[in-house]
Amino acid sequence: MESSELLEFFENQNLNISNEIWSVEISYSKINSENKKSKIEKVLELQNEYKSNSLFVFVQKKNSEIHKSIEINGLDGGFYLHKSTENDKSQTVKLYENTLIMSLGFTILSLNLNEIEIDWILRPDISELFEFYDLEDDILLRGEHRIFRITKNGNTKWEFGGRDIWVNLEGKSEVNIEENEIRLFDFESNEYLLNFDGELLEDKPRIIKTKNQLFYKALRRMV
Repeated sequence: MESSELLEFFENQNLNISNEIWSVEISYSKINSENKKSKIEKVLELQNEYKSNSLFVFVQKKNSEIHKSIEINGLDGGFYLHKSTENDKSQTVKLYENTLIMSLGFTILSLNLNEIEIDWILRPDISELFEFYDLEDDILLRGEHRIFRITKNGNTKWEFGGRDIWVNLEGKSEVNIEENEIRLFDFESNEYLLNFDGELLEDKPRIIKTKNQLFYKALRRMV
């Protein structure tokens, strides 16, 4: 995908998500934004100096006549709207009963669908946030610099940082939730193993063998 196509993809996103209570459509787009604004019932301002495209949330309560439409302004940073799948447990959007949690650039927030109010909003990392995962009754959030365990009430239980940022370019999944442990890989593919309390169980720095190291190793075998 070319850079122009990639930019267009991230600037024009739509996601539909539902549970047994709600059906929700989320739209982030420059296209037809004025048309969407005309249908908005409530605008939520995040009090951020950076003004980006608006995020539109259209909500319908199942088995009810209740329809709600919300515009969220003041987002900064990039994000990719997606829900978890059977193969990929990561997500940036999830419905928990009457609550919609979204990771949006530098911000993660919880939107109360009954009241159409933001229950909590966090900017926990010094840089952008990526996806989050279900971890027992909480969520595990990957930021660029830190990993966070956060309750659904917005309280941070713990955070963890490695030697480098949590973006791996070698195809390794940065966050892997195993039976009772969390395995992490950073930019350099250093490996970390945590328990669910955020305690470090194993720390395996990546060892990169240079040409000199290989030469001296071969030399030792010869003498």
